[in-house]
Amino acid sequence: MKLTTEQIAQIEETLILNGLIYEDIKLEITDHIASEIEEIMNREDISFDIVYKSVFEKWENALAISSSSTWLGVFFKAPKFVIDKFVTYSKRQHIKISISALTFGFVLVFILSNTSGKQTFEAINLALKGTYIILIVCTIISMFLIWRSAIKTIYGRMFIQRGYVVFIFLFQVHILNEPIIFFNIRNSFWLNVLGCFLLGWTFTYSFFQLIMAMEHFRIVKKLKLV
Repeated sequence: MKLTTEQIAQIEETLILNGLIYEDIKLEITDHIASEIEEIMNREDISFDIVYKSVFEKWENALAISSSSTWLGVFFKAPKFVIDKFVTYSKRQHIKISISALTFGFVLVFILSNTSGKQTFEAINLALKGTYIILIVCTIISMFLIWRSAIKTIYGRMFIQRGYVVFIFLFQVHILNEPIIFFNIRNSFWLNVLGCFLLGWTFTYSFFQLIMAMEHFRIVKKLKLV
């Protein structure tokens, strides 16, 4: 038995009352709960109201308000289902950022170690500056569009929360002054790798934040087509 539009709306309203304001997660959980209710109603021939109450009791722990200050920030609170999902997402994202930054560090050290001309160093500096400026501009535009968006997603929320770090990097690693200041031909190979890894972290972190923004825009586009 397929649920009616009014019954699905009732499920969505209950989820909102439980703190689920993000459209992507709300749509996902609504689909889970609706499917579960339909399955029980078809199998046991029980009324919607009874099954609805039973299923939401089952989801009570998953919908309880929770937080994870380590991975999502001290001010971010949401149903446990959302927190658990995005703690996992954040852990995977940080692993990808670390691997990408380490690869960036090795490649940059290899290139710089085999470069002797001053013009080549200046060209690399200019390329890194230009790349980061593009990342900053894309971050600013994305933050503005997400802030204005009437459709709220968890990806957009996390992007807005973490986006400011991209600007902090400007003052910490001299990106717009001399990005490869961490490299010194007189240093050991591993010390240069460490320095370039820290530089690479700023680029890969900024890039992966933009991937979150793109996921927000993808979801918004999908929801508008529904």
